[in-house]
Amino acid sequence: MLVYLDSSAIVKRYIEEKGSESIDVVYAGLEKEGDMQAAFSAWNVGEVLGAIDTRKQRGDLDERSMAEAVGLFVGETKKFVAMRRLIVLPIGSKTLEESRELIVKHHIYQADALQLATARQSASTLILTADRKLAECARSEGIQVADPEREHHRIVDALNS
Repeated sequence: MLVYLDSSAIVKRYIEEKGSESIDVVYAGLEKEGDMQAAFSAWNVGEVLGAIDTRKQRGDLDERSMAEAVGLFVGETKKFVAMRRLIVLPIGSKTLEESRELIVKHHIYQADALQLATARQSASTLILTADRKLAECARSEGIQVADPEREHHRIVDALNS
């Protein structure tokens, strides 16, 4: 199974918040033998780092916690890419072209269009996102979606099937 993680899902791995346990299940699956893989766009790297920094700027994280979150994100990303369990998709001209089409079709922001375009290009069977607009667009494109904040049992069932 190939699961696409958008930025709202990835952040839950590195900052404890509602839905973190669902993403922890995904990462535990990446550690095990089997056909479990995850994917996200190179765009997500900047978005995740920005989200962690925003939480620090708001006072939700101290300097040490921010450094730990960033270090863990970078370290796990490198590790799972090396293990061929994580695919980090580049943003090329094909992705940008498809994103423009999705922006016009669904009236969404570029960031969400990039998520949807790369999820489709990866041939992921499931997108994990807490972004309701992105989830709605993905469903209309025929892609299965689960919200890590609201559908923990569904995610666990999908990963175990």
